Amino acid sequence: MRSSKLIKKIVAVCLAGVLLVGLTGCGSKTEATTSNTDTNENVSPADQTATEEADSSTAADSTEAGSGTTDITFWYSWTDLIQQNNIALTDEFNNTVGKEKGIHVTAEYQGTYDDLHQKLQAAYVAGTTPEVTVMEIASIKTFAMNGVLEPLDPYIKKSGVDLSDFQEGLMKNSYYENACYGLPYLRSTPIMYMNTTMLKNAGLDPKGPSTWDELAQYAKTIHEKTGKYGLSQFSYIWTFEAFMMEHGSSVLNEDETAGNLNTQQAKDIVNFFKDLKKDGSAHLISSAESDKLQADIMNQETAIWFSSTGDLTNNLKIAKDNGFELNTAFIPKDVQYGVPTGGCNLIMTTNITDEEKDAAWEFIQWMTEKEQTIKASKNTGYLPSRISAKDSDEMLSLYEEIPQFKVALDQLTYSTGRPMNPGYTEATKAIQDALDAVWVNDQDVDKTLEDLETKVNTLLNE
Repeated sequence: MRSSKLIKKIVAVCLAGVLLVGLTGCGSKTEATTSNTDTNENVSPADQTATEEADSSTAADSTEAGSGTTDITFWYSWTDLIQQNNIALTDEFNNTVGKEKGIHVTAEYQGTYDDLHQKLQAAYVAGTTPEVTVMEIASIKTFAMNGVLEPLDPYIKKSGVDLSDFQEGLMKNSYYENACYGLPYLRSTPIMYMNTTMLKNAGLDPKGPSTWDELAQYAKTIHEKTGKYGLSQFSYIWTFEAFMMEHGSSVLNEDETAGNLNTQQAKDIVNFFKDLKKDGSAHLISSAESDKLQADIMNQETAIWFSSTGDLTNNLKIAKDNGFELNTAFIPKDVQYGVPTGGCNLIMTTNITDEEKDAAWEFIQWMTEKEQTIKASKNTGYLPSRISAKDSDEMLSLYEEIPQFKVALDQLTYSTGRPMNPGYTEATKAIQDALDAVWVNDQDVDKTLEDLETKVNTLLNE
């Protein structure tokens, strides 16, 4: 069975990593690039010093656990504003609910989602898993089917948590075999960002393009009028998923057993960006060098890019620091609007005591309540996962003051979950490599996509 093969593979990989004193990439990357905080893939090297500082200060608070206290550990990914949010909320829990119920949580930074997932695999083999961790949504099925995750349904029922208060579009990756394994935490969709100062200088409407034809027109006009890039795009699976949806298709078929990659829709998308690159209107960047997008944004070398709503707070700061106006909008449609959701859920692990499970649930429940959802959204730009948070006076005031925050929320109407086939992690790497080949290295589109679909189909059915 695939499950048996997969867990054997996990054990082998993890033990090898432990013998090498640390798994590949662990603690070596930060959130310095845009869009990478929402999937496992495509994180480029960044400032090592910043990461070392994050690794050297993983505890979330200065309070010490007292005697008779249940101690649990919370693993999280990403630095900067996301780390600050995780630390602040954990501090607050320890000083309120935790103090009242005798629970102390230590929050520990674990790098990217990929880093965290690899460490979790090793910890599961060693019997040292954290009680609570974030988990990128597309990976929940893989970990659940191999017994790493605790079903939350008994705790949800006992506590009377109203799952209908979570936005429907954010629950799609929470289930495996009709059991709930995670609650939405820092969730997102990709959106379109625009340097509206550059748009205005080129004589364009700062509302931005709403269709792919208009997107091409904007990109070319900006390049002709300013000499800058109309748009910048790197090889990234999450935005490619969105582009396929905008074209009325999807990366995989409905039952996730085959790719839709050697199709006219996929070819149209790839060639759209290649054509803009030919006349200098687009800057196409390899997945390994995605930090170049951040440089384009900061240096005002590009006017349009696609990134996570989780980058919004940081992008607003970049715009302010560099003297330009920033706007956001739906990703332009071809035949329809459509985006995948992304980000992470909070999950509980299995190989812990009943006392630790009860404490872990108290923390998960508190972290995903309305009040904490509002704080997390305001702190980072991620979506408010609860309807009650979305409709709160505090969030409504924020949307009025900073309308860029509301775009992803409105776009959620057109969202769907991400593929959960256990082979999709490897498949996404193959897709990004293929995008590098055609966008950056100018390989033949038809041959590359034909070979890609064959490879992806094999990975999905191993």
